Amino acid sequence: MYQKSFYITPPVGNNTFSFNERKTKQLFVPSLKKISSLDEIQLTREITFEDYDFDGVLQTCHGLENLYELQYPLLTSPSKGQEQKGAPLYLVDNHNHVLYFWYLTRSQGIISDNSLLYHIDEHADTRDPWEYLLKPESEDLQKVFEYTNFFLNVGNYIIPAEKEWLIWETIQIRSERGLELYEMGEHIWKEKGKSIILNLDLDFFSPGLDYIDYELKKRVILDIAKKADLITVCTSPFFIDQQRALGVFRDLFS
Repeated sequence: MYQKSFYITPPVGNNTFSFNERKTKQLFVPSLKKISSLDEIQLTREITFEDYDFDGVLQTCHGLENLYELQYPLLTSPSKGQEQKGAPLYLVDNHNHVLYFWYLTRSQGIISDNSLLYHIDEHADTRDPWEYLLKPESEDLQKVFEYTNFFLNVGNYIIPAEKEWLIWETIQIRSERGLELYEMGEHIWKEKGKSIILNLDLDFFSPGLDYIDYELKKRVILDIAKKADLITVCTSPFFIDQQRALGVFRDLFS
């Protein structure tokens, strides 16, 4: 799945937002590309998200040219005999895409059911879609792919993973207090014996959250990344300028 880019044309998934009011009736979904350098990440001119903001202004958003797969930490030139180790990292634009990669890595044995999710984001992403993929459907990656793209949207992909027990618990870090509680060791006991997923939305670095110390954000994110079995990151084109988002991404994960 994600071998080829495609368009969502019916009013489903992310294309439901303001569908009747928008002139553009389709959204671009990029294909997946495996990379070894952050320099390979590019933005697209295609429309990947479109909706009206709180001021009633239509925001036409251009996300990533591809979805990207890499490894963290990134070893571009490992020494002879040195194995390249680390967690798989998937960079997406619209956040619901990460659900597919959670299930993909579960099928590969990288993470397991009852994983612990660290969700670092300006938003909770916990709206309930009221329809879920449960076993055995969730073990069929084609069905997961279709569910992710044609049913879910950027705000409702976490609850389905919890309902199916892929996620045992979600730790929401959406404020300065959440970052401080993490550094105080509030959640350490919950990590024991669990696969750990770091799920970061780069809109946590949007201008509206600049009052939170940048170095505190970076310190917590990288600490979780070091012990994560899987890292998923979203550029969130509706909520943060994409050049700003990629600048933060490169600073965090280079």
